[in-house]
Amino acid sequence: MGIIDNLLFALPVCLISALITVYIAHMYGRRFWPWLLFGFFVPLLSTFVAIALGIRDARRNGE
Repeated sequence: MGIIDNLLFALPVCLISALITVYIAHMYGRRFWPWLLFGFFVPLLSTFVAIALGIRDARRNGE
């Protein structure tokens, strides 16, 4: 596989991850652009970080 093939595979994965991360962050009232960039450059980990921070905030507000 060449570099073009790798980019054509990685770009959609990064975009999908970024959109999912932004959606989750938006549900918990977080800002759009920082989470979009975080989701794009740290693809799968960012989704779990957004979920964890949302759960943490929900627990703080519930107490």
